[in-house]
Amino acid sequence: MSKGMLKTMAAMLAAAAFMIPSASRIAAAADAAPSAAAAPVPEMDEPGTRSFTLVAVEVNDTKFWLPSVIAVEQGDKVKLTLKNQVPGEANQHGFTIPGYKIAEVVTRGQPKTITFVADKAGVFPYSCQLHAAHIGGSLIVEPKTGPMQPL
Repeated sequence: MSKGMLKTMAAMLAAAAFMIPSASRIAAAADAAPSAAAAPVPEMDEPGTRSFTLVAVEVNDTKFWLPSVIAVEQGDKVKLTLKNQVPGEANQHGFTIPGYKIAEVVTRGQPKTITFVADKAGVFPYSCQLHAAHIGGSLIVEPKTGPMQPL
């Protein structure tokens, strides 16, 4: 398993421990959005492009963007497909990554795709800019590393 993959998995586990404190909520979230549970591992559309599907769901009166952590390498082209599956009267929810100046409104039943280049390394929170009570997540952009040096 690659070092980057291990970092990504560790970050996802740490985020889950803070964001979903009980096993029953984890099970409920998995039941509520099975497609989101499988989304953290990116698909490669074309070389250098990382694709993720993020889904807005509601579990026990709490709204989440799932997965709660995604990771890419600096310089990657990132393609996010945003789906709003939150029930209720309000059929629009926001998605923002302020560190990348991204702010979108996602209407239930109308997925939205955004692309950008992850040109800055670091941890960048994402959330719903329309409803502050929602739980967001983090985009982790790992610094680009050069070729491996012999020991």
